[in-house]
Amino acid sequence: MARVAHTAGLVGSWSRSDMRGHFSSVLTAKQAASLAADVGYLDFTDHRLGDLITKVRSVFPSASIDAPAYARVEQRKQGHPWHFDTGTKGHMPWVRYTAGVLLVPADTFGGGGFYFRDAPEEPLFPYLDLNTWDGARENEHCVASNSGERVVLLMFFRGEDYGGS
Repeated sequence: MARVAHTAGLVGSWSRSDMRGHFSSVLTAKQAASLAADVGYLDFTDHRLGDLITKVRSVFPSASIDAPAYARVEQRKQGHPWHFDTGTKGHMPWVRYTAGVLLVPADTFGGGGFYFRDAPEEPLFPYLDLNTWDGARENEHCVASNSGERVVLLMFFRGEDYGGS
């Protein structure tokens, strides 16, 4: 399957042509604080997610919120080792697209940079920005351990091609 870079509607994008996107300032500080207060799983029908889902679908039209897709507000001090969003043990084979928004300013925690394997010297701290990527092997990533209060919204989407449950 040919891979095409989508940039329409994006406010900037990463330097690669792989399926990644970046939307600047998708939330206000007040909206981010509201989400950050709800650590745990969110239903995709949560009114605070509607505009974000629309933006994800502008890049990935086949992004599905049908189960087992999920959204989660996460606070995890140990970070995440290098992985693909299908899970380090392949426990999430249905993930085709991912989106994330840092919900607290980077100066409220130490460490906690988000890295793609192909740019390990460029930590991302996307406060109020929506970052999107597909499940391609080129999009291996990690999150450094952190101190303080790093809180992020993560959304994992199915693709229309996934028929499992």
